[in-house]
Parts: sequence; structure tokens; C-alpha cells
Amino acid sequence: MTVQIRPPVLSQESSAFRANLREKLNVESYLKERTAFCVGEKAVHCELYEYGPEAPTILFLPGIGTYCELYAELLAELSKKGFNVVGIDPLGHGYSAGTRGDYTVEQMCEAVSDVLDVLEQRFDGPFGIYGYSIGALLAMAAAEKDDRLSAVLCGTLLVPDVAPDMGYRMGWNWTWASSLMMPGYKVPLKTFVDFEQLLKGHPVAQEINQDPLIVFDYPLRTLSSLFNYRCDIVNREFDFSAAILHGDQDEVLPLSYSRRVMSYCDQPLELLVMDNEGHMVPLMKPKIVVEMAAQWFTRQFMKEMAEAVL
Repeated sequence: MTVQIRPPVLSQESSAFRANLREKLNVESYLKERTAFCVGEKAVHCELYEYGPEAPTILFLPGIGTYCELYAELLAELSKKGFNVVGIDPLGHGYSAGTRGDYTVEQMCEAVSDVLDVLEQRFDGPFGIYGYSIGALLAMAAAEKDDRLSAVLCGTLLVPDVAPDMGYRMGWNWTWASSLMMPGYKVPLKTFVDFEQLLKGHPVAQEINQDPLIVFDYPLRTLSSLFNYRCDIVNREFDFSAAILHGDQDEVLPLSYSRRVMSYCDQPLELLVMDNEGHMVPLMKPKIVVEMAAQWFTRQFMKEMAEAVL
């Protein structure tokens, strides 16, 4: 079945708030380089920064509540390193269609596969995926289910089998039980993420909390799907290469958590440490992520292409 491509629905173009936000993020020039489009019946919004048809392609899944336009500098600069880069707004996030904040991990895996179906018609591959924060869990799940993804980079990786502490485990169990009775009940994002505090010192620290495209309340159904997902990498080794990119001053998950995940999973995971950096590096200091991500993906894609020749 052919996956349809549709024109994007950029609903905020005439908004003064949008212009101000883009100015403070310093992304106006980068957004001129993007090609936006929607994929499939679910109208998944994508933003392409193209390098060339024969270049490797990297898909990007953003952090919780957010959408790919906010990461325009990161995506555009990464593309300039020799990659086609495609940001994907999760279902019900950013410019994507759907009930706000409402998706399951399985639905997101299907959406990623639909995007790959479209990209394969234009680009030769290979294909990799970079997920940031909760997007890392979604990226890993997508790679587990679609073998076209040969390299997975995780900007911190939450593996629900490995709870950071007992408080997290109890909260996840409550989310699961509550979602059975009240799947549509919405939990404020501030319960577990404070953008203003995490972005302290950034010009958009205050504006981000007024952004109408950010999801600030999540249905229990979504949270239960995320925090109770069982990653296959725990008990299985896949052919794709994988790494965790983690700041040693991360305010959300400590670096020690990634080391626990690495020892717990059967899937080999490489650890890339960003010295003296916290959780919000992709927004605060995108060029650091660009350099480390580009180097890692280049190594993995070169290795894959060399093996294909043998």
C-alpha cells in the first residue's frame, strides 16, 4: 500500500507569538531550508533538511511535549555534515494531526515506518534514527520493529524495565492501573517536566510555556504506553548499532542510569558522554550534539556500507 504525502498544515505562520519565538530561538534562517510535508492517513508532520539523494538519512524524534521546529538549528546543522535529516512531530504534537498528546508507542512505530516508506522513494539510504529524551524510547522501539533502521542514537534512553528508583516504579504502576479506568484523563506535564527551569538562561525559557504547539497535558493512555513499554533490547541483540548520548550533569536522568541500562540490556550500547552538560543540550547548545551525532552516525554508516560491499 502506497503511503500518501500531503502538503503541511503550518497553522502558526501569521502568529506574532510564533515570529517572536522563532527569533528568540534564532531559527528563522534555518527554517528557510526545510521542506515540510505530511505523511499518511494520520497526517504526521515531517520537516526535511536535504543534503542529497545518495546521502545517508537520519530521522529525528523530539523530547516530550515538543516538536521538531524547535530543533531547527540542530537538524539543519546536522544535515550540513552530510545527511538528509527528517524531523517528525509525534502524533498529536506540534503540527501533526490527532488528539493532543494522544498516541501509543506502537502507533508511533507505525508512523515512523510510514515515513520510511516515503523516504525510500527519494533517498538511497542507509537510514538511522536519533531520538531525544522520550523520543529516544520511541526511536529504539521503532528500530526494534523496522529493520531498515541500521543505527539508533538515543539522547538519554529511558528503559522502563530499569526504573531509576522506587518512586518512578510506583508512579509507573499507578499510571498503568489508572489508565485502565480513566485512559483519557490528562496529567499536567509539569508533574514531571519543568521547561522553564530546565531552560533557565535560554531566551525562550518563559515563552516556551505559552507555546500553543507544545503538549502540556498528557492522557494517561499515552503515559502508560510509554512508561510501561517493554523494550526488546533487554533480552535480544539486534543487527542495528546503538548508542546513548548523555550529559554528565543531566537534571532528569543521571549518567549512572545509562550505565545501568547498558549492563541490563542484551543489546550492545555505546555510551557517549557530554562533559559538563545537562539534559537540554539539543536546545541549549545544539552544535555540541551536532558534532557528536555526526561523528557517530558517520562511523556507523561507513561500517554498514563497507560490510555491504564485502
